[in-house]
Amino acid sequence: MKVISYRIFLEQPLLATQILGDPNSSVSFDYIPGSQIRGMLIHRYREQRNLTETEVAHDPDCRRLFFKLEQGNLTETEVAHDPDCRRLFFNGETRFLHAYPLTDGETRTFPTPHALLKRKGDSDDDATAYNAAHAAFDRKKAEGDDTLKPLGMPFCLADTDTLNLYKPEPNTVAVHVLRDRAKGRATEAKGAVFQYDALAAGQWFGGVILLNDAADKATLDKLLSGPAWLGRSRSAGYGKVRIELGTTGHDNWREIGGAYPALPAGVPATLTLLSDTILRGTEGQPVLALNAATLSAYLGVQVTIDDNHSFSAVVPHGGFNRTWRLPLAQSYALTAGSTIVFTPAQTLDTNAVRRLEQQGLGERRAEGFGRITFNWITEETLNFTKGDAYTTSDDTLPPTKGDAYTASDEDLSLTAVGRNTAQVMAHRLLMRQIDQQIAIFVRDQVRDKSNQARGMPFNSQLGRVRVLLRRAMPTGNMAIVRAGLANIKAAGKGQFERAWLYNMSLWEWLHGLLADQPTHDVWRMIQLPKSQWPTVAGACAECNSALTRSVTLRLINETLAAAARVRKGEA
Repeated sequence: MKVISYRIFLEQPLLATQILGDPNSSVSFDYIPGSQIRGMLIHRYREQRNLTETEVAHDPDCRRLFFKLEQGNLTETEVAHDPDCRRLFFNGETRFLHAYPLTDGETRTFPTPHALLKRKGDSDDDATAYNAAHAAFDRKKAEGDDTLKPLGMPFCLADTDTLNLYKPEPNTVAVHVLRDRAKGRATEAKGAVFQYDALAAGQWFGGVILLNDAADKATLDKLLSGPAWLGRSRSAGYGKVRIELGTTGHDNWREIGGAYPALPAGVPATLTLLSDTILRGTEGQPVLALNAATLSAYLGVQVTIDDNHSFSAVVPHGGFNRTWRLPLAQSYALTAGSTIVFTPAQTLDTNAVRRLEQQGLGERRAEGFGRITFNWITEETLNFTKGDAYTTSDDTLPPTKGDAYTASDEDLSLTAVGRNTAQVMAHRLLMRQIDQQIAIFVRDQVRDKSNQARGMPFNSQLGRVRVLLRRAMPTGNMAIVRAGLANIKAAGKGQFERAWLYNMSLWEWLHGLLADQPTHDVWRMIQLPKSQWPTVAGACAECNSALTRSVTLRLINETLAAAARVRKGEA
């Protein structure tokens, strides 16, 4: 078995939708599903070789990498019955594990076991966690005068008798309005308001790919590296990420680290799910509560389950096949962190445990489902504390938000992690100030009736320029907007020349901001000079050209959008 590890940096918010929440909103997982990584790699492979979706299924290298078909020309019916294909693709022996948040030490975290509890009155940091899966656990003694409840943190790392808990950055929550595709705007018939709850930008996640064929590693390494797009709503500012390769593992690689244990007969053992797991009972139905017969069939030995020390929950899972353009069948899965205490009737040696942990259990293992581990946390009590932030290095942040930071001499006493954290905090404070100052500019220059922009162009002309701005925003390429303005006919240009904004014509205002050497200072215009930028522990975001271009394009877009609303009488 070959192991490829990598890390993902979110340059934009990421929307990996789960089947939860209000029907008018989409809520993201707090991790990056392996299915998204797998789908992205297939798409990249197809682009590199200029293959259609049909040709992908028949390309010999692609079959070996992703579908593992025989080298002959197989029909769709033959593919479904081909033993090699079923073994290497449908049975999940090439496995794209979920990407979980990284710690500041660049270590991949894991879902927190459900069996770990704390007293309700204890603080969320630096307290005692009780392992309810331990044979000596006494609930009444542990509770005392209080009650026990889950730890409330989705990810963790266990180190001897200490548990470090982690929680992703607060999600990015944004409200959107549905648009009519033909008219390009919201209408009364198609104008529903919906909400996206996405993973916030600026976070690091760590993923793993397990391969049975060592020849596939070099190809996948090339496909993995560099910028990529994941998740939904990519045209709306979601999904841009950067992927960096990590170290390569070996046959004895274990997901949680350390050596594989042996499980002696008659001795209680614990099974912890490291990802959601889709299991089927003896009659083929989805497992909602794991019983001894089902677990015995998956482990290959007879077991008995201790229900008093086992904790599990279920969650629905679906998906969407972009090739078929159809949703996948929904099914229930046991949630990550579920802990089952069982006693095997026969011994499971280290080879059997290694095989089970590396292969996983259940369905959709190629997409990261079914990851398990045995005897992970065996202590009766642990001290737990909150872990450090997920920002792990001085690597660049999104270009549109200023991609470099400099720390002043005042913060030399900080550690490297501290300086980096201060820079990130300063950057986020600056972005919030920019949002506020742009809103103030639009209010004073466009919406304020005493100083309102006069003679604005028709909304069709304003919309034309806003389309150019949306094309330019992802890269900050102002030449796109300048070229579009140059192609405006004389009648449309006259409308911009007659319009008045910021004590000058709208045409002059646009070209002054969009020029290669701008004649208008956007920072002075929004009243946010460098001297007023926030600092944290002496660290301040650097005023680079990428950040200036981003702010310029946003200011123009918000100003024209407000002008269009004024013309419609909505402001």
